[in-house]
Amino acid sequence: MPVERLQKILSNAGVASRRSAEAMIVAGRVAVNGKTVDTLGARADPDRDEITLDGTPVLRERYRYVALNKPAGVLSTTRDDRGRPTVVSLVEATGATLHPVGRLDLESEGLIVLTNDGTLTELLTHPRHEVRKEYLVAIDQPLGKRGRERLVRGVRHEGERLKADAVQVVSPSGSPEQPDPRWLLVALHGGRKREIRRMLSVVGRRVVTLRRIRIGPLALGMLASGESRDLSPEEVEALYEAAKRAATRPRGSMSPAPDMKREHPHPIAIDGPAASGKSTLARALVERFGYVLLDTGLMYRAVALAALRGEVPASDAATCAAIAREGGLALAVADRETRILLAGEDVTDLLRSPEVEASVSAYAAVAEVRRELVAQQRLFAAQRPCVLVGRDIGSVVLPKAPVKFYLHASEAVRARRRGEQAAEWGERQSASEASRDISGRDVTDSTRAASPLVVPEGAIEIDSGELDADAMIARAIAVIEEQTT
Repeated sequence: MPVERLQKILSNAGVASRRSAEAMIVAGRVAVNGKTVDTLGARADPDRDEITLDGTPVLRERYRYVALNKPAGVLSTTRDDRGRPTVVSLVEATGATLHPVGRLDLESEGLIVLTNDGTLTELLTHPRHEVRKEYLVAIDQPLGKRGRERLVRGVRHEGERLKADAVQVVSPSGSPEQPDPRWLLVALHGGRKREIRRMLSVVGRRVVTLRRIRIGPLALGMLASGESRDLSPEEVEALYEAAKRAATRPRGSMSPAPDMKREHPHPIAIDGPAASGKSTLARALVERFGYVLLDTGLMYRAVALAALRGEVPASDAATCAAIAREGGLALAVADRETRILLAGEDVTDLLRSPEVEASVSAYAAVAEVRRELVAQQRLFAAQRPCVLVGRDIGSVVLPKAPVKFYLHASEAVRARRRGEQAAEWGERQSASEASRDISGRDVTDSTRAASPLVVPEGAIEIDSGELDADAMIARAIAVIEEQTT
């Protein structure tokens, strides 16, 4: 393609009108191959030149951005002379020459970004930008409070000062009241070689497992080991913004830059009986605050579907628990809502079938199933700002959630809603059938031995029968805004 005037390139890229593009150029906001251009006669070749506006590439379509869950034993490089697997070899080739952004050592696993965008690579890896990263770390023996505080203050190893932003005990598969002291969530902004392993060695601990679960705003989520996915434009933009915000901090300061977006409290727990308006509220909060929605009821429905396919009765608790644990149940986020996979099959749209609808309560009441799924739900919530909806979110899954809502309404109101939902799902249900359905679910949910439906401690109760949807949503938004920092 021949060279063109910069304002035309910006206009064709959809950045701005030509007149506005001219103002951007004169203001010194546009650069070509890293050099600021502030004259209107300047030209560039859109096929060859790197054109940026405020440090962000204009012609984004020429780049590819991939998130990969790197397995242990895979090199964070483009090639290896010894023929060992590399992160690039795990990603489907599409013509773009990808390279990893930063590194994870050979034994480590988790989130790594691959791209051919040199500008983003520079932003995310240069020391002055210090984008925050989070890691789940299993160690060989517990580390006490003093040891964790020492890592936050900083330690020295081979002449370097190594420092974590935060270290806390977590439990990806246990109760938050009794976390496993051998599992740590470590957050840091640095990127020195084997930094976490080295700092833990100073306090006498050996790393057993190290998994990166977050880079700035980008979370690993439920991406399986060895799997990859292309990032959305919104995710790429969020990475750019995170790196630019980090660059504005004074060196060594962890306080947010003045223009940093406010952080909304998360995770959010929403509980209540069937048809109380939980999904309506959750989707509104997702739209307003950018959370990711997980309807935990879908996970129980997926177990029910798998059990029905395998002709496993709810009375066979051990097999049902094995389905929840080893049956290929996985979560995938799409458009800020979580889809449910079974052995790689997206079954989300099958989970409202009459067969699943009629049987899910029995499978959800199995204590072993709830134990397995609660662990998965807690891990999901630890990795991203999200809203979890269900019957035991604030009481069992996330008892320490900063904001909890409990919705309720009369049985008559909920039966009417249940009939309307059934019609939306293509199911015919009379008023009396809907009433029996709601009544039966209430009894099962409130009397089951495992995680009975209760009003969680500290939850904000909302009668969704007395308030219309807009008023209910407005009240919840006001609560979250009050706690937004």
